[in-house]
Amino acid sequence: METWIIPLLTAIGGAIVALIGRELIEWSKRPRFEIDFEEREGQKPYIPDYNDEGIRSAGDTYRVKYLRLIVRNKGKKPAMNCEAKLELVIEGASDATHKVALHWSRRDPRLYSTSGDVELGVIDEPEKVFAPINLNINDEETVDILTLPYSFSTVADTDHSPRFPPHIETVSLRQLVLQPKNTYHCKVTVYSSNTTPESFKFKVNWDGTLEGFNKAFIKD
Repeated sequence: METWIIPLLTAIGGAIVALIGRELIEWSKRPRFEIDFEEREGQKPYIPDYNDEGIRSAGDTYRVKYLRLIVRNKGKKPAMNCEAKLELVIEGASDATHKVALHWSRRDPRLYSTSGDVELGVIDEPEKVFAPINLNINDEETVDILTLPYSFSTVADTDHSPRFPPHIETVSLRQLVLQPKNTYHCKVTVYSSNTTPESFKFKVNWDGTLEGFNKAFIKD
């Protein structure tokens, strides 16, 4: 072997080791997602139940229940341009997987918009509602997955039983509905422009009652 080859191989080997070392350091510092059901007050999943500010009428109260997931960045860099998408499959059905984009809770027009279009069920600025967010180090955000809107009368001498649709709705621009007494397999994946995607899977089996919404979800 020529004497000049050994220093050349040593230099190449050193460069490769240095490159791998830098890649490993960058990999260890990347954003890293942890996804789970939201948990509060000893409840997991915690089901928020809010006034629906987009709908108002005399003698009626309008509310909406939510299933949310909480997304945490446990890495060493902010996660940039984070988006969430839902894949849904009906157990026992031969249909293809349904996929929809979700929005982060902070952008919910149903709760935080005064636009009349929300009352009509129309999202007037989807590019804002479904816009990505950045997630700082050790920060967390919730993403809305499913809702059950309902209402009841506050007028005396009327039926105060809650009124709600016969299905659960996805919080998405192209809305999907989940019927009671069916089992749905859901996968929510969070994407970012500077880290690998992370997914969370759960099942939905709703008995069709308002109270049953709180018990319809289990980690898959």
